Amino acid sequence: MPRGFSKFAAAGFWLCLVLLGIVFVLATRGFEPPEALESSAPQDTFSAARARAELVRLLGDETPHPVGSDANKLVKARLVERLNELGLAPQVQDTIGCSAKRPTCAQVENVLARIDGEHDSAVLLMAHYDSVPYAPGAGDDGAGVAALLEAARILRSEPPSRNSILFVFTDAEEAGLLGAEAFFTEHPWAKRVAVVINLEGSGSSGPSVLLRSGPESGVVLDAFGSVARHPVAASFTEELFKRMPNDTDFSVAIRAGQPGLDFAFAGERNHYHTPRDTVANLSEATLQHHGDNVLPLVRALADADISQRAPNYVYASMSRAVWLHYTPAAGLVMSIGVLIVLALATWRRWQGLSHFIGAFGIAALALLLIFGFTLAGLAAADLLAGTRVSWPANPWPWRMIIYTAPIVVLALLRPLVRRVGFWNTLLAPWWIWGLLVLVQTWWLPLASPLMLPATVLASVVIVLLAFVARFDRPTIRCAAAVINSLIAGYFLLPLVYLGEITQGFALAPVMFVPLALVAITLLPLLDRGRVKVAGSLALLMFIGGVTWSHWVPLYSEQRPQHINFIYAVDADAERASYAAWSPNALPAAISAAMPFTLDASVLPWQKDAMWSAAATSVEQRPSAQLEPMAINAATRTVRLRPASGTDAIGLAIPIEAPITAIRIDGRSVPIEVKSGENYRLVRFVAPPADGVIIEIDTTVAATIDAYLIDNSYSLPTSARLLTDARGVLAVPVKSGDGWVVYRRVKL
Repeated sequence: MPRGFSKFAAAGFWLCLVLLGIVFVLATRGFEPPEALESSAPQDTFSAARARAELVRLLGDETPHPVGSDANKLVKARLVERLNELGLAPQVQDTIGCSAKRPTCAQVENVLARIDGEHDSAVLLMAHYDSVPYAPGAGDDGAGVAALLEAARILRSEPPSRNSILFVFTDAEEAGLLGAEAFFTEHPWAKRVAVVINLEGSGSSGPSVLLRSGPESGVVLDAFGSVARHPVAASFTEELFKRMPNDTDFSVAIRAGQPGLDFAFAGERNHYHTPRDTVANLSEATLQHHGDNVLPLVRALADADISQRAPNYVYASMSRAVWLHYTPAAGLVMSIGVLIVLALATWRRWQGLSHFIGAFGIAALALLLIFGFTLAGLAAADLLAGTRVSWPANPWPWRMIIYTAPIVVLALLRPLVRRVGFWNTLLAPWWIWGLLVLVQTWWLPLASPLMLPATVLASVVIVLLAFVARFDRPTIRCAAAVINSLIAGYFLLPLVYLGEITQGFALAPVMFVPLALVAITLLPLLDRGRVKVAGSLALLMFIGGVTWSHWVPLYSEQRPQHINFIYAVDADAERASYAAWSPNALPAAISAAMPFTLDASVLPWQKDAMWSAAATSVEQRPSAQLEPMAINAATRTVRLRPASGTDAIGLAIPIEAPITAIRIDGRSVPIEVKSGENYRLVRFVAPPADGVIIEIDTTVAATIDAYLIDNSYSLPTSARLLTDARGVLAVPVKSGDGWVVYRRVKL
């Protein structure tokens, strides 16, 4: 290290830690939704209080309302009534909707309304009003419906716009986007749509985030960037969404080639698809953010030439003050430019190949050690806690492990850093950043705002320090290292916060990988023994976090465990069993109530094993029947007739069956299956009383063995033992509890 630098390095290290903490706090506050407006707000302004009143009226007693249920019909009736009160003359699209991804259909009732403009071209506002079987659906997606109702009230009172505004409240989104599929496939209004704005929710709080854009949505992105007062947007979420199983109605719009934007919130995600998704838990600030995103955007698009299309681009909102955007090609050019600048600085301050390779190796080793140390700490906490919970009741033990591990590793590497010199330890981390950015801009261009802007700014600081002689002083060197670390933290630390609230500790890498990348930029400041103090304190906190995980409660009424129960009846063998599913270990009360063991045969068509226990007796209920209609060498036609209480009906057909096509009530459905699946599951949700006709085209005349499945969103009275044991610290999730009756059939 240069003479005089050492006395500044330790101070710079501590200063940097403090400032990074401040940056992190400011970054998290930057994601807070705007303050909710009361009902006394001006009538032409979106008010979360008024939208909440819409939601309270819509959901009534907050009974879950999946597609086809009586509760769903009541919600639909209230929605139609409210739209009539607003003078929007709603209509109901009553039809069959089928998934574009799997052989699933349902009878759907989409609710549609419009505000006519001077032209036929229309801006479509979309949200779904159904819920999953065990959730009231306040956040998913009652918040979206309520926000659109409040927006409709305001827009209805304004002068006619250039373009029409369509409102589509879809049904059966939770069953596979079936209402949206029906609208874009069949309804004549779909031909008028030029832009789609979709509102979704997967939690109870947090910012309303621009999740993704449709094809050729550059004009729409420009409009949003120009009018949004509190934008929270980064195109890297589009890259994530492409690689995740999550879906929204907006996926249907994308497949239809529609430009547009998809907004969603995901704070307090433990409530998602559970009985905790209530109006009481829904943040009014989040509801306000939904409205503040959609209303100005619709106003801008309603009077714009929305026939214009422009390529999508890379974008990010920076602290709500700057709308950063550039083309993927520009991002690639900038990433190459960064490497050129770093190469020039490396040439200017070259101190030998061995020193540079040593510094590069130390930076890479730091990343690997941080990953390994964090994973080891989390694994130890898993052993002590008994499981890993995505959103524990008290998250601080896991936060202590993740946030202190980088400091412990940096302190351990201090002796190595001293041997390779300041310039090499300054350059090596940013070479890693630069190479990662090049990979991002080439392979994942929409994700480049995570690191490219920081790398550009840091490379400017480095090249100035390398070539301007008067900057070559210890204080300025120290300041440059601190500035670059703060730049790294400004761009990556928000990802740590978003990773925790949206993905949780079960996907901890979304938190500790960004922290590790920020940490290696501190390497030039590891020059004095006082850094050991930080390492020692961090190690104590790390050990404390691991130890604390054994004692802290994992669940609370506000953040309960997710547990589903299934009562499975093999009607042929007259045998029944109970099954339990949870992403975490079953609590002792449930294990004590019933002797569960891991079993892969509870439902023969499912590939994943569940905890199961044999029932001592079989509780009977009426179940679905299969009626052959026409069987020949080319096509099997059958009617699946539901029983009273049947909520979904289906066939599980082995994938080796030589099937070329399947039609459900005359509609062709996909026949592809995911890798590793052994059965093709053909389903109809909320089937009509007279049944569903299934046509199966095959290439052979041989009989096809299958399972006829009858599913009900209920449990028999004997399951009371389990539901009582679940207590207040656990709730059903997603499809929830179910009573499944199955029998073997021949097609």
